[in-house]
Amino acid sequence: MTADTSPKRPEPTALASWMRGLARELELRGLQPALLFEEVGLDLALLDQSEARYPVARTTKLWRRAVELTGDEGLGLSAIRHITPATFHAVGLGVMASETLEQAFTRMSRFADLVTDASQIVLREEGDTFIVELAVRADAEPADQSIDGFVALLANAGKGLGEPSLRPREVRLRRLASNRLFQEALERTCAAPVLFGQPHIELVFDSATVRTRLKGANPLIAEHLDQASLAAIERLKPVGQLSQKLRSWVTTQLAEGTPGLEDAAAHMHMSARNLQRKLAEEGSSMALLIDDVRQHEAMRRLKQTQDSMIAIALDLGFSDASAFSRACKRWFGKSPSDIRAGTSRGTGQAT
Repeated sequence: MTADTSPKRPEPTALASWMRGLARELELRGLQPALLFEEVGLDLALLDQSEARYPVARTTKLWRRAVELTGDEGLGLSAIRHITPATFHAVGLGVMASETLEQAFTRMSRFADLVTDASQIVLREEGDTFIVELAVRADAEPADQSIDGFVALLANAGKGLGEPSLRPREVRLRRLASNRLFQEALERTCAAPVLFGQPHIELVFDSATVRTRLKGANPLIAEHLDQASLAAIERLKPVGQLSQKLRSWVTTQLAEGTPGLEDAAAHMHMSARNLQRKLAEEGSSMALLIDDVRQHEAMRRLKQTQDSMIAIALDLGFSDASAFSRACKRWFGKSPSDIRAGTSRGTGQAT
């Protein structure tokens, strides 16, 4: 039997500041957060560091220990009372500047990794409904209370944006209700019926609800905050030496078409198989690397040059302007013309 030499996916982590709400709630209940954090191997001081992250496995232990000490299964609902948009830094503030709930959820989906890589936010439409799914990573086990709290925040996104009437039609959870009091508390917090024991974690909105124009929108501020979030995501990426060298080469090759693995391997003087293996060790691949280069160059040229859309599309290896436009909507949630104009219209398309 051959050993599995494929690179292991990094352990899931979450933004440390997300746990600030739990720390504050524990303090109000007469407990000592510092001792509990230390007990599960977490440094309480990281709560005040903007980009610090905690392993999800340890935050799950903390939630479970906190529930054990308080006897409160609905602790996650109490903890979110202490959460503000600034808890999620540029992402949270950008959401507050969104023009519609659809745009806010699209922004959350784009930058979800900044909050946690233990789950993704997946958006889709089914008939006259708009579904927001929290898809938990197979190897992650976030605490039920953490999920409860985050789902409640999603359900109250409209209220947070100044429109309390914009609430979900229903909420679906995979977990089972521990008791009727907890179920009633969750339904009261979400302002919607909650279905337990479901196949997926989902919030179901009317499509008209998520497309209602919000009064507090500020596209210019949202654009600046999106750039800050993109920069933060770049800092999260482990860029290896080989990937960095290939990025420069890929940038010069795109105008001639999408470079293939064999071409890249020849440029690096190694076999295609060896190149593929080394990129995987750095957490990358040719496809991911090419997509990253295109994304970076697209934003740079749309914001810093007056080159035509077709010129940018062809220089980045796209067949036409339509293909480039679809890629921009996937990357940035808006069209190339909207990016250049500095506007911020939502598309509802999840990545």
